[in-house]
Amino acid sequence: MVEVYKLTKRHLDGAKSGDAKLDQIKIFSTCIGHGVGTIDFSEKVLEIEESEYEKILQNGGKYLKFKIGNLSKYFEIEIFPEHAKQLLPEMFECPFKEILMNLKEGYLVLRKDFQSY
Repeated sequence: MVEVYKLTKRHLDGAKSGDAKLDQIKIFSTCIGHGVGTIDFSEKVLEIEESEYEKILQNGGKYLKFKIGNLSKYFEIEIFPEHAKQLLPEMFECPFKEILMNLKEGYLVLRKDFQSY
């Protein structure tokens, strides 16, 4: 099982610098800096069966395979809005594509669910 988490709570919302990229880096680095990962600030928005995830990979383009194809190796992949823009044209219609289409800020995290093994 592949779990998709979306950043839903920002503990730095009051400390915006006006530089969107800098704010993204601050948010991401402080979330992972806690040692507990981004899960504390994210909500699970989708579960994808292994077979469906493989179907997404097999039918995707070169960038899609590069960006999300190594989940079995790294067990966690971050997707920011700029990645979503590149992934969308290479992905067929599925619930994961809908989530990517709505990613305007923050980020997603794809995770392998170890309990399903």
